[in-house]
Amino acid sequence: MGKNGLGDSRILSVRRGGLMKKILFVSHSSELNGAELWLLDALRGIDRQKYGLLLAVPRPGPLEEEARALGAWTEIVPMKWWITERSRIWRQPLAWLFNKRSVHRLGKMIRSRKIDLVFSNSAAAAAGAFAARKQHIPHIWAIHELLKGDRVILRFFFGRRALSGIITRNSSRVIVNSLATLKAFHDLDRVVLIHNGIETKGRKRDISREMQLREELGIQEDDIVIGVVGKIYEGKGQREVIQAVAELVPRFPHVKLLVVGEAKDVRYYRRLQNMVREKGIEKNVIFTGYRRDLPGLLGLMRVMVIASVVESFGRVAIQAMASGVPVLAVRAGGIPEIIRPGENGYLVESREPKEIALALGEILDNPGAVLPVISRGLQTVRDRFSLESQVKKVEALIEECLESVK
Repeated sequence: MGKNGLGDSRILSVRRGGLMKKILFVSHSSELNGAELWLLDALRGIDRQKYGLLLAVPRPGPLEEEARALGAWTEIVPMKWWITERSRIWRQPLAWLFNKRSVHRLGKMIRSRKIDLVFSNSAAAAAGAFAARKQHIPHIWAIHELLKGDRVILRFFFGRRALSGIITRNSSRVIVNSLATLKAFHDLDRVVLIHNGIETKGRKRDISREMQLREELGIQEDDIVIGVVGKIYEGKGQREVIQAVAELVPRFPHVKLLVVGEAKDVRYYRRLQNMVREKGIEKNVIFTGYRRDLPGLLGLMRVMVIASVVESFGRVAIQAMASGVPVLAVRAGGIPEIIRPGENGYLVESREPKEIALALGEILDNPGAVLPVISRGLQTVRDRFSLESQVKKVEALIEECLESVK
């Protein structure tokens, strides 16, 4: 019986023409960051009349909880990341040894549950790929990370070319979320670009919830709210945004910066708090921690700033655009594939605080000029980044891989 208590009744349902195909999704974590939210959206959107969905996660967490709430069968399979940050690269051989057991457990699950295809989510999750290969079933690998360039976070002991080669050789298809992510791969025969998508239908502002959030966070009606969203560590650029806001305060004393996200790097987070105190802007900067109510927070924002240089796509950008919030972002990673400067958003060439402050000042000084940018941003999401389109492409890829083994 699965952990959700449903047994196999849901995944063994019969459809016309025989048993539904069963897909085992393997996640590198059970958190709810960009890659996990992408996976959750896929689980939510995939046709349950055609596919039975199972999810393996390395530990309990909110992704597992949300997947079970959607009716997916879940199981905890301890796994370690097989690629790491540069400073921890020495740990990788130990992780590979640990993951032998993970591959074995996933193999048993594939046999006992009669899995038809394995779908690994994130370059950091390799056990599913090796288990699928050993069991001779198709495997799809969704890559959400930048694996080539100056700002690469996750690295492989034997180098980038070896990593991309292993990913492609052990996959029927590889999904990348942007052209920036695609750059890591030299063998493109199996690589498919599928941008992130979000639900655009039925999005309505919850004014009562926004009022509650204003009271909770101490935001007044005349405050100018700027947001920066993401895990708190150096690559995301929260420091530069705080410095930019400090430069704005003399001109816009009612500006409030919402720093939304958990502290991945605690020392960096403490340095940010010290900076806020030293600059005397404690009343202008609010650290919210991790929040699961981002739509409500977006309703408070005048501008969303993305100063990250490690975004393989930029999911939070399309979330903001879909909520009618203009986005100011650094030209890096996959962001330029979303934002056309001056048309549907704003780009700066670097995350120098003065450059960010100057751009923010121009946006705040010209609210009338922002309205068409907001409108075109919303249309961009509807035209290019809808969840329905994303799910259709993923389903088509799954069907293609399943057809190839008949």
